[in-house]
Amino acid sequence: MQAPRRRLKSGRGEPGEEPLKILFVGNSFTYGPAEYNSTIQINLPRLFKLVAESLGRKVQQEEDTIGGCSVYMHRPSVNPQGRVCHALEEHCRVANTSHISPTDGCTIDAAIDYWPDNAPCPQRLAQQDYGAWDVVVLQDHSGLPTVVPALREMLAPSVTEYARVLRQSGTHEEHRFDGPIVAAFMTWSYYAGTNRPCPGDGGNPACYPGGTLDHFTDCKANNTWYDALATHPCQAYSLARGYSELLDYGAKVVVPSGLAWEAARGSEPIPEDCKAAIDAQFPDAGPLANLDLPLKPKNESLALFRGTKAHDLFRFCGPDYNSSYCDDGCHHDHHPSVIGQYLNALVFYATLFKESPIGADWPQGQTVDGLVMPTIDEEMAKALQQIAHEVVMPHLDTWWSGSSTPRRAAQEVPWQTFGGFDRMRQAGERESRGLQREKPSDSHDI
Repeated sequence: MQAPRRRLKSGRGEPGEEPLKILFVGNSFTYGPAEYNSTIQINLPRLFKLVAESLGRKVQQEEDTIGGCSVYMHRPSVNPQGRVCHALEEHCRVANTSHISPTDGCTIDAAIDYWPDNAPCPQRLAQQDYGAWDVVVLQDHSGLPTVVPALREMLAPSVTEYARVLRQSGTHEEHRFDGPIVAAFMTWSYYAGTNRPCPGDGGNPACYPGGTLDHFTDCKANNTWYDALATHPCQAYSLARGYSELLDYGAKVVVPSGLAWEAARGSEPIPEDCKAAIDAQFPDAGPLANLDLPLKPKNESLALFRGTKAHDLFRFCGPDYNSSYCDDGCHHDHHPSVIGQYLNALVFYATLFKESPIGADWPQGQTVDGLVMPTIDEEMAKALQQIAHEVVMPHLDTWWSGSSTPRRAAQEVPWQTFGGFDRMRQAGERESRGLQREKPSDSHDI
């Protein structure tokens, strides 16, 4: 039996303190594709480690990331350990990317696409290379939490499953949070709200029932879903409501990155019509009811990204990129720039360690766990640290208001109830001899 781990004590890191063991499960919003004309990924797990260790908190991080995919297809129940993918009865393939070796024991469904900068390894949840996880972060398709039926039938059951598996793991160890926990990663609005009439498939259709999220809405018949998300304050509010609902389904904490982005953008008021439409989809006011949204920094000068300055929060895709995310000739997509991702990392630090991120280091080309970090300047870094502090620290009780034992029962709809999945599985089997497909230039991996 292993010796019990030391509990996290008050104050910043102490000599001999056990590292925070954290697994990030998500897609390109987590692994961070590189900007135009660069090979440097804008990787959240490593930026979080950079921030934490600069403030004296040790971190051991891993990721399980697949571009455009849903948390639903990362679940341990559909990704068992030890699958033999050349066996006829198995519908899987061995992952092989710049971050995953074929010898790592990582397998995914044969129909699912992945790309060279991904780290597809659902088995990492059980492998626990560093010992039992303290935190498993879950981040979904950037629009899925705004589709409430999909939230209830795909994401909520997934959170409940992860929470159950974590409660059953590492029982011989003393945990940092009195047990391993699920953290829900609240993501951000696109630059101008949703850019499509239907939620789509994230560029990876095998990750969604029937190949898309569209059938969870009436988007083919009317604009109800689109109208509720047509501006960035509305989309951000919908995401905040969706991710905070997971506190009732097994997530212990929600990490409010999306609300920090809104504060950085000037905290524009949420239109009453979209707020009412979004609230009507939920049974009650929800865990954020005690907050005056959008959250505002005390110092309004910190809202550095008002109006068109918000372009800087998003990943530049090149001068010839014809963006669908704005109507003013911008050249970015919906992924975070290094500025946006560094803000996310600061919010993670403040939320998980319950400490201010002010005084943290910032990315300046350092190498963290084998990846070179991008670069921002000191003045910008200090402003982002202050934003994260002001969004997170006054409301820690709200972010930590979840329960690892679900307060609501999740309702799961089986795959076989949706048409089209057999077709996708067959297509995946045909392609399973290959390793990866090239990412399209206008990728929707979200």
